Amino acid sequence: MGRYKIVARLGSGGMGRVYLARSPGGRFVAVKVVRPELASDSEFRRRFKREVTAAQRVNGAFTAGVVDADPDGSPAWLATVYVPGPSLGEALTAHGPWPLHSVLALAAGLVEALEVIHAAGVIHRDLKPSNVLLAADGPRIIDFGISVAMETSALTRTGILIGTPGYMSPEQLIGQPVSPASDVFALGAVLTYTATGVSPFGTGSPNALCFRTVHEEPELDVLPAELRDVVAVCLAKEPDQRPTVATLLDQLTSSCSKDGSEEMISPTLLLTEPNWMPDQIAQLVQQNDPPSPLPETHAAATGGSGRRTRGTKNWSFACTPMGVWATPVERYRGSAVADGLVYFSSGKLYAVDATSGDQRWSFTTSGRAWSSPSVANGVVYVGSDDGGLYAVDARSGDRRWSFTTGGKVRSSPSVANGIVYVGSDDGKLHAVNAETGEPRWSFATGRGVRSSPSVANGIVYVGSDDGGLYAVDATSGDRRWSFTTGRKVRSSPTVANGIVYVGSDNGKLYAVDTTTGQERWSFHTKAWVRSSPTVANGIVYFGSQRVSKVFDVDELSKLFAVDAATGHERWSCVIGTDRVLSPVVANGIVYAASIDSHMLHALQADTGLQHWVYAMNGSAEASPVVADGIAYISSRADTLYAVQT
Repeated sequence: MGRYKIVARLGSGGMGRVYLARSPGGRFVAVKVVRPELASDSEFRRRFKREVTAAQRVNGAFTAGVVDADPDGSPAWLATVYVPGPSLGEALTAHGPWPLHSVLALAAGLVEALEVIHAAGVIHRDLKPSNVLLAADGPRIIDFGISVAMETSALTRTGILIGTPGYMSPEQLIGQPVSPASDVFALGAVLTYTATGVSPFGTGSPNALCFRTVHEEPELDVLPAELRDVVAVCLAKEPDQRPTVATLLDQLTSSCSKDGSEEMISPTLLLTEPNWMPDQIAQLVQQNDPPSPLPETHAAATGGSGRRTRGTKNWSFACTPMGVWATPVERYRGSAVADGLVYFSSGKLYAVDATSGDQRWSFTTSGRAWSSPSVANGVVYVGSDDGGLYAVDARSGDRRWSFTTGGKVRSSPSVANGIVYVGSDDGKLHAVNAETGEPRWSFATGRGVRSSPSVANGIVYVGSDDGGLYAVDATSGDRRWSFTTGRKVRSSPTVANGIVYVGSDNGKLYAVDTTTGQERWSFHTKAWVRSSPTVANGIVYFGSQRVSKVFDVDELSKLFAVDAATGHERWSCVIGTDRVLSPVVANGIVYAASIDSHMLHALQADTGLQHWVYAMNGSAEASPVVADGIAYISSRADTLYAVQT
């Protein structure tokens, strides 16, 4: 892009995609490429060029300034200073509120950044935690001035709001002119969230947040006294009642915190100290290396090493679209890899060469095939929305047999000792002869079975929409015991060391004794737990699903690591805002994705720190599977990816 070489994809936002790039001299920059629909808007182009010119004049210690741009290019783009740290939003979501001395230090850095931005004639208009990056020597404000260009684009004229509810000033929300005071209001909201973990205007829908911002007073009682007065004036309803950034900087530099000792600490001096951030955030910043480069577009030469960098794409396979349909939300299991082929279902069942990504065959049922496939003895087993369980030859794709249930089969089959076990919306767990497709037995639960069964030591464990976890004799189909959670159990049970782990829509992960069916412990996430837990080295890894309407608080979905023996949390992190799919662990690394994110995340299993991240063209559709050093994951853009681990 221009004179910059793109080496990795960092993410996307309202303006377009963001890439890591290298300058001719080797300096890393973040290149933002404008979305085509914006670039074709002449009014956006005009304002974008004007605001980029203004932003290039900003050169402050706590800003990630614009270093280059081509507003007239095709596509239009700009390059900013690259900060290899997490955003404030990511840090707060993963590790919670900050202590007072860290908040004061952050505030001083942000105010100084705003002072420089405003002096250049630029108004940010969208200051929020995700637009603040964290570095060892202080925060960096990014994306200043860009929202001004977007505000009069064709997108906003069709009703898209530029800004973030909870941080936008009242004048922005009611359509009055904005000024530097609007950024001061957003600063007050950012500091409140940093200190308490809660917005000053609470939680809820965007409409509710906007109404409270305009008509109600902020909730500041939980703020430390040293911060409360400063934030209160920042959040004044009228712009002229808010302090200027120069006044704020004077207040903060004269503020102090004893922080457990008698020594007075100046916030601006704190930024020169290595411990200005909480310890866990400082560790995260130190280990946040630039992402691995994107793969070269040319193939490796014959006879070369062929060595690839971790987190890069080996290949991708594009499915044949079968029309428009909604991907089921219970897609929490993934592909299957056997004998050099990758099998996955995305409406059809596909077989793809694991080395080249070439399609070997596809198999179509009369309904959509969403069940994850299972492979055993040269046969692939998969369920379909037509109510059928299908056995397909793994090499040719020819049907061996089919078995009809009384409802959709979204449960993924499990094969053990010559029997295929699968759940159905008819409310039953079915046992079918793996060779012939003849029924062996069926076990009725109270409602549909979308949980995928697990078989261990002659017992089949499966959940039901009736809220129960069932232990069923694998040979006879007789019930051994049942455990009630009170809400749907669509998580697939995992058995390890005499304990079965399973999640429930009541927000809990349960550890249940495999012999007695008695609860050992439970862990509350405050969100649905529909992902399948994975157990490795004494830790249970699983994801949650954000469902704000069920609980009192709007809890973000997370990836959790919990002690398998005690149920105590080891670590947790946010990798998306909606549903975290079932994670997989291999060689000390956890691989996970969220259905609202375009990213496959590789995290260190013991700490949760990022190992690498890979950006896909579309959000994740199914959970990742790792085999022979390759992670396979499919996206909603009808694509299967093979990524080097």
